[in-house]
Amino acid sequence: MRVPNQFMYTSKRYFSRSLVNTQVSLTFFTKEKCMLCTNAGEILRKAIVSPDVGDIKINLKTIDIMKPENQEWFDKYCYDVPVLHIDRPDQAKPVKFMHYFDQDVLEDEFKK
Repeated sequence: MRVPNQFMYTSKRYFSRSLVNTQVSLTFFTKEKCMLCTNAGEILRKAIVSPDVGDIKINLKTIDIMKPENQEWFDKYCYDVPVLHIDRPDQAKPVKFMHYFDQDVLEDEFKK
């Protein structure tokens, strides 16, 4: 399954009886004809739509590293895709996942 270039999911989560408004930005680095990328994209999609994720606004941007305009990312990740960056407003550097994704681990990371 192909992951759309960009989409956003919102789900509900409650913490200590109060609504937590959290935003997570995901950047998924992939390329066509990459079975690891296809599998990771499906696991990522399932994690994003999971009811366990809660009231977390998730913004997803997908970058095909093979496109000429993404040369910078090709140079960085040509042998490492799929790669997922997880960014939050309050963290200095993104959390990175590479190669194989686990739905439960991704969900836990989204909820942090």
